[in-house]
Amino acid sequence: MPATVPAERSLLRPPVFSKERYSEPLPPAPWWATPTGVTLIVAIWALIHGAIAVLLEGAINVDDSIESFFVQSFEFSYIPRNPPVYDWLLYAIQQLTGPGPLSFAILRYGLLFACAMLVYRVAQHAIADPRLQALAVFSLSALWVIGYHSHRILTHSNVMIVAIAGFMLTLMALARGPRSVWLYAGLGAWIVVGVVGKFGFIAYFAALFIASMLEPTFRRVFADVRILVTLIVAAVPVAGYVLGLHLLEQDVVAATADVVGPSAQVKWVKVLDTFLGAWVGYLLPFLALVALVFLPWNRGEGAREGTPEQAAVRHVLRSMILIGTLGTLAAVLALGSTSLRDRYFHVFFLFAPVYVFMEAERLGGWQDRVRIYLAVLAVMAIGVMGVRTAITLWPDPRLCGRCIAAEPLGALRPIVLERLGGAPTLVAPDRMSAGRLRAAIPEARVVVTNDPAYRPPARAASGCGQITGVANGSGAFAPARMEGTAIDLWAKWWAPLMKPRRESFWQITPLPADSEMCR
Repeated sequence: MPATVPAERSLLRPPVFSKERYSEPLPPAPWWATPTGVTLIVAIWALIHGAIAVLLEGAINVDDSIESFFVQSFEFSYIPRNPPVYDWLLYAIQQLTGPGPLSFAILRYGLLFACAMLVYRVAQHAIADPRLQALAVFSLSALWVIGYHSHRILTHSNVMIVAIAGFMLTLMALARGPRSVWLYAGLGAWIVVGVVGKFGFIAYFAALFIASMLEPTFRRVFADVRILVTLIVAAVPVAGYVLGLHLLEQDVVAATADVVGPSAQVKWVKVLDTFLGAWVGYLLPFLALVALVFLPWNRGEGAREGTPEQAAVRHVLRSMILIGTLGTLAAVLALGSTSLRDRYFHVFFLFAPVYVFMEAERLGGWQDRVRIYLAVLAVMAIGVMGVRTAITLWPDPRLCGRCIAAEPLGALRPIVLERLGGAPTLVAPDRMSAGRLRAAIPEARVVVTNDPAYRPPARAASGCGQITGVANGSGAFAPARMEGTAIDLWAKWWAPLMKPRRESFWQITPLPADSEMCR
């Protein structure tokens, strides 16, 4: 007879698996596979990366800089392509910390930590062995989009993956039962966070809904009349957001089409190549590591057949991965788009490590190879930390191109405050430059010369100046100099391992306070 599911099981309690399902008891979990150990390891990972961002990097990255420019004020919506939850969170944090690197580190690693913990809860309910549960969480760092790119790009996506993991965990709780109105309301709340966090959540919901319809246990969740609670909780805020966009005349469809729309006169081979690059790029190096460590000479020792609840989760995750893959392929071929990026597969592949280790537990033969896999993951994680540190210790263009995270923008602050006063308005050529200047000079209001989408509220300014820069004498945005008034500033990069050190050059051109650019 199949094991019954305890009625008291909840989101906050890991599942208890009936001994009737397994021929052998599970061994005691090593410290790193206990809930405390997993939480501690993920927290240390987040704290180390946060410390690198705050203490070593001299400037914020490209994606952060754009958000830094926007959150000079609280707005209902900033640009139609990206919904505002990330900006709202960043704005709130900066009211406490100021607009410097600390605010971005708190938000980025707070969201990644939350995502990892939610994925861990999903793994606890989907996988029996604590060691595989832990590997599923640690393997998020082997998805290159999370393990590497999340430190240098990605903002709104981090909100979305938290919503994806939270929605899945809540849906699994409803599938196990007992079903409560509060859990259905929670589903609706996660939809709101997801949709107003990043529009890609809609694709995730569509794929998960179709996958759930193929699995009776999950299908019954959506067939329950209490799903109306979910729809009401989600519909009211989302409808309000859509109405706000309409009143602000922000066209989300047009803005999104500019990014992922069809490419002009592109052959289908190029489209397919872009798709394969993004598909493989998201899952690497995770899939390669799992294959190399666990597949060779695997005899299937210790295979365990999961409970019906685990089988249902495995079927849903597998279906979602297949639906996401085939649906995305059909869409890009139909559109002829070459704009697909590996990070877009967050919506379908975030739980790939959980699914893979569910299959590993079912197939067996993994027990004696856990330490090898852990060692490889540790080397990779330490290597990424080393690369981030090396960029500031040795910012050679051959290592990191412009190495924008190591630029000594902080050298501008004392000069700007001395020449333009304690509450200056600064004029920058683009959003990225503006946001980086604001993070480096917290006292400043920063505007862009020609940006109709957003302009920070006017305020009384102690002075105004246009700042342009040339890093190592290349890539100038220099304005026409006002003879006799321009301020030139050179600053050496903090690069103890690099001789001679790199230099940056900036030109500060004071402008009249009533200048059109300064208003």
